[in-house]
Amino acid sequence: MSDIDKQWENLKEKFYIGYKFYGEIAKVKPFGVFVYLGYQVIDGYKLSGIIDIATKPDCDSSGLPIDTSLWPQVGQRVHCKAIAYREYNKQVDLTLVK
Repeated sequence: MSDIDKQWENLKEKFYIGYKFYGEIAKVKPFGVFVYLGYQVIDGYKLSGIIDIATKPDCDSSGLPIDTSLWPQVGQRVHCKAIAYREYNKQVDLTLVK
């Protein structure tokens, strides 16, 4: 098992589905925002969290506003919830906790 695979398995244990935490916005892109999860980000996005415009909120969370000017910005801390894993690129799908 490679180092990144080991880190990915560790990350999934820590950020289990339903886990709520405060994270810092690391990067803003036209399709969503990346949240730093405390792991060395590889290739600019692996081992990070993402709240993207397609993320569907649930009963205690919300997605990103349609107006991108209202999105959280780099350095801002946000309350997040882990909702899924993107195995193919080693990211955690997140929503914003209300």
